[in-house]
Amino acid sequence: MQVLLAIVALLLLAVAVFAFQNPDPVTVRFLTWQLSASVAVVALAATASGALAAILVTMAARLIRWSRRPAPPPPPELPQKPPSPPPALP
Repeated sequence: MQVLLAIVALLLLAVAVFAFQNPDPVTVRFLTWQLSASVAVVALAATASGALAAILVTMAARLIRWSRRPAPPPPPELPQKPPSPPPALP
């Protein structure tokens, strides 16, 4: 787990260094949508949206796996003593 955390930290550091070394403005076009922003904003937004997409896919897979888990077996029934007869009247 610590290795994975270290790799993620290094990747985030690399994205941050790349973003802040490229402050030039760019225009991003998608279908009819258009946005002008610096490379830093675009790179950080793309990284954040990719991380969010990965988290959503992972959570959906866990939810599916959790819902398919079989139900636990019912607890064993305790043996019951037969009822004692009522006391005899004198």
